[in-house]
Amino acid sequence: MKHRALFIIALSFLACSSGSAWAQKGDKSRIAREKWIKEVRTYKHDLLVEETGMSASQKSEFLPLYSAMEQEIYQVNYDARALESKISASSEDASELEYEKAAEALAEVKSKEAQIEMEYFHKFEKILSKKQMFLLKRAENRFARNMLSHSKRGHSSKTK
Repeated sequence: MKHRALFIIALSFLACSSGSAWAQKGDKSRIAREKWIKEVRTYKHDLLVEETGMSASQKSEFLPLYSAMEQEIYQVNYDARALESKISASSEDASELEYEKAAEALAEVKSKEAQIEMEYFHKFEKILSKKQMFLLKRAENRFARNMLSHSKRGHSSKTK
């Protein structure tokens, strides 16, 4: 779950970052980023389906639910980062209350993610067998490890 959370945070950051670097590069960068995100999501979903051995009917029920879960988790991360960014970007010092609310929001992210996962876990149980549920968690972890490994390889080749 730790690897998955790291990947979701990284993917969420990439998906919603609207920093000046992206803005300066224009539509080509935005389109390329959106294409990359779509490719990663497709790779992940294909991996989950393959590793769990889902039937076509299971896949058609599961993937929309899984995408909804990913979107909810993304939104939790986005909201917390938006609050953090608002305080960080402010030209005036934030109040103690603003710092407290931002710190709470950042601390609650993992808890909210876990609540969302458990909510969807029970929905997935209606679609997948117990074995597939187990294999789903293993596949999610494998996906996160693959992405982290890929990221490390890309980073080390750029630093040489």
